[in-house]
Amino acid sequence: MQGAAAATQTTHAVIDRENPGGFAHVKALDGVRGVAILLVLLDHLFWANNSTGSRFFDTLMAIRGASYCGVNLFFALSGFLITGILLDTLEIRHYFKTFYMRRTLRIFPLYYGVLVVLLLLTVPMHLVWSGWQYFYLTYSSNLAVWWHGGPLNLGPFNINHFWSLQVEEQFYLVWPLVVYKLRKPERIVKASLLGCVAVLAVRVFIVAMRGHAGFENPYMTYSPTFACADNILFGCAVCALLRTKWREQFLQAAPKIFLAVAVVLVAVGIHNHGLDWMKSVFIPTIGFSLFGVGCASAVAMALRSGSLAQRFFENSVLRFFGRYSYGLYVYHYSVGALLGMLVHEPLRAYFNERLHSKALSLVLEAAV
Repeated sequence: MQGAAAATQTTHAVIDRENPGGFAHVKALDGVRGVAILLVLLDHLFWANNSTGSRFFDTLMAIRGASYCGVNLFFALSGFLITGILLDTLEIRHYFKTFYMRRTLRIFPLYYGVLVVLLLLTVPMHLVWSGWQYFYLTYSSNLAVWWHGGPLNLGPFNINHFWSLQVEEQFYLVWPLVVYKLRKPERIVKASLLGCVAVLAVRVFIVAMRGHAGFENPYMTYSPTFACADNILFGCAVCALLRTKWREQFLQAAPKIFLAVAVVLVAVGIHNHGLDWMKSVFIPTIGFSLFGVGCASAVAMALRSGSLAQRFFENSVLRFFGRYSYGLYVYHYSVGALLGMLVHEPLRAYFNERLHSKALSLVLEAAV
């Protein structure tokens, strides 16, 4: 038994070195995760007036307004890593049990720990859940926005960003079965890309139905799993593709793909004064797909041995943020809001909600 386990570990070690995305620890991917969480923090904690009258500050706010792509990067990286793990464990006993136990131990303690604390604070802090607690407890609040019309308001606490955690968990209820049935990387690539096309079609339909009863909510193209899972699937496709004979060709092409996507998105952003997905038609349809392609390409770029991208993502600061990204993601909104009540609100009376007042308040919050 011990010999078989050792042989299995050795086999996986060989697979991991050749095909990152399974159990191997790749430093650059920590950095990718670090970039993702820093983009999320920039998006969520630097809200300010985006019409200041200053071209400089308005440009900065337009750039900040596009930093929501940190979530897209998280999705692509998650799809990449989980697909690798599933491919590496296809032949082990208890394939499904092992996967779901690992996911449960990784995600549930912190997620449900926060929910339990907030539920205990409901009475003393007069928190009003309006039934949302049941959606959060069942990992389904990302779907509830379809008919609830708006996010949950818990006063000083904000857990609306949990929607992305719920997207991943809903996706991973299904994906292990897909990988188990298809098994071959080539088939997984095809299935992933077909799934991306299907998700894009869903978003196009929802946007086309704007203005009709039941389709007024802009979050319908953003938070339901069936409208955003393509960003995870692009990561899945890249992981499987790197386990085929096209590995080196794709690694060489990844920077060009990333650059092409960046050029298109920057051009769209300049033309539309930013990449606001709530008001645009292009961004919540083709734009979100482009974000997924670009983010998946960035993950591949991090794996090119000796490349500038790999050296960038191996930066110790990015890797530090990457290691603690899950905790930062879970807590940052509420911690920022609580400290903001002590620091930012008094400053706002003097600085009128401009970017420099937000930057000053965040510095003071960090010091607190």
